[in-house]
Amino acid sequence: MDTYIKKIYDMLYSPILTPYNLLENAKLPNYKFVKYYSNSIGVVAEMQCHIDEQEERTFYYQFDKKDFLQKIYYYDNGVEKTLFDREIAIEEAKEDYYENMNTDKMVV
Repeated sequence: MDTYIKKIYDMLYSPILTPYNLLENAKLPNYKFVKYYSNSIGVVAEMQCHIDEQEERTFYYQFDKKDFLQKIYYYDNGVEKTLFDREIAIEEAKEDYYENMNTDKMVV
């Protein structure tokens, strides 16, 4: 049960990843660039890299004003594909907790 509570806590109160953590990616050989800019939510880290020998993709990491990671996404043929969304992760962590809480009560 502690694992589920820790996951909920981390999703609510931990940055998980900060913009500074992504800076090192610019040094990796498969990365073309890492750049940062502000928007109404906070800071966006935009990173372009080669994900295989032929395909190049740009990933976007959205941080809030406290530098907490909110979302990771990219575009595939103009369609946004989400890899991580903090709000969804919080809801999933809560659901996991409640499902396992009910399972633990039944295994008495």
